[in-house]
Amino acid sequence: MPYTYLEHEADIGLEGTGETLERAIEAGVQGLLDLMVDTETVEPVENVAVSAEGTDPATLFVALLNAVIAERDITGFFFNRFQVNEIDQVDGHWRANGILHGEPVDFDRHAVGNEVKAATYSGLRFIDQPDRKSLRCVLDI
Repeated sequence: MPYTYLEHEADIGLEGTGETLERAIEAGVQGLLDLMVDTETVEPVENVAVSAEGTDPATLFVALLNAVIAERDITGFFFNRFQVNEIDQVDGHWRANGILHGEPVDFDRHAVGNEVKAATYSGLRFIDQPDRKSLRCVLDI
């Protein structure tokens, strides 16, 4: 899944790309997960459902990233993968739901990365091309 970290003065930019909106969102979430922990050290022992809403694909992206960060804090889990189950648009609102795969934090086994506090609307962008979708925002670390 292609994601890119972007230079930023104090924080980290994140861009997820894919052939579809679903793949671009999955790539962006994977970039977030890989930033927080070495995902190779996390076993997919349990599944955690996550969902978010936004007014457009870009705000949906930020809301979903923040929902993932919240699940890390609420569950005490690190996650190694995210799978989109559904993205739809209803009454002018975009909704996404999916599954995070992971396990409880174990500081003896997990190689901890950056502490990500939030996804922000700074640098927010959605590029919609026929064969490529791209979502971009800045992560507050």
